[in-house]
Amino acid sequence: MCTVSIVTDNGRLTVMSNRDERRDRAVALLPRVETLGCRSAILPIDPAGGGSWIGVNDAGLVAAVLNRHAAPAAQPRRSASRGLLVRQALTCDSIDGALRSVQALEVNSFRPFRLVLAQGRRMALVAGDGGEFASAESALEQPHMFTASSLGDAFVASPRRRLFDCLMHHPLGWRHGQMLFHQHQWSDKRDISVVMERGDAATVSRTAVDVTNRSIALEYEPLVPASPSRRLDLQPC
Repeated sequence: MCTVSIVTDNGRLTVMSNRDERRDRAVALLPRVETLGCRSAILPIDPAGGGSWIGVNDAGLVAAVLNRHAAPAAQPRRSASRGLLVRQALTCDSIDGALRSVQALEVNSFRPFRLVLAQGRRMALVAGDGGEFASAESALEQPHMFTASSLGDAFVASPRRRLFDCLMHHPLGWRHGQMLFHQHQWSDKRDISVVMERGDAATVSRTAVDVTNRSIALEYEPLVPASPSRRLDLQPC
């Protein structure tokens, strides 16, 4: 479904996401500012489920969700959009609050997922497999990358991980390497590329979220169909 990366640089948090989807899925709605709980947030909208795969709120909290394709998991009694997890997280003013809020939901309502949360120099990961939630937290002392594919998460993770690690040594720094990573496509391996392309699916958009003490911005670039990028800003609370 997606490839997500996180880097920090001199107090600046940058989270990028490439969204991979079936070609017959409805085109996403352009990002907009919404009120979620007591927070203002920027997020693009998936019209199929009403949720989103990435967003940021005025507390500088970033949330991004990926599908999980691994061993068979317990199937939910009913399937809520995993994009609603992003909306739920962005009602909160902190990672701690987002963890409590998300983990209070019915885990068996969602198909397997990983929810990535980032704020300041902290990161948390919440995983659900249809049966239970698990979470882990860490300091953002180095770049992080997460990826998923319907071909199998493990199948695409190794080549994308090697590319990411290589680009994090770019002489112009982590953020430049991050940008190159999310633009990359192997001409002979398009189906497993970060900008992926195959008969039934493709990378349909690229989103970059930048957060500093003074500014919060989300820039959204539709790739399929290709159209001009859109940037929205929030005033940090």
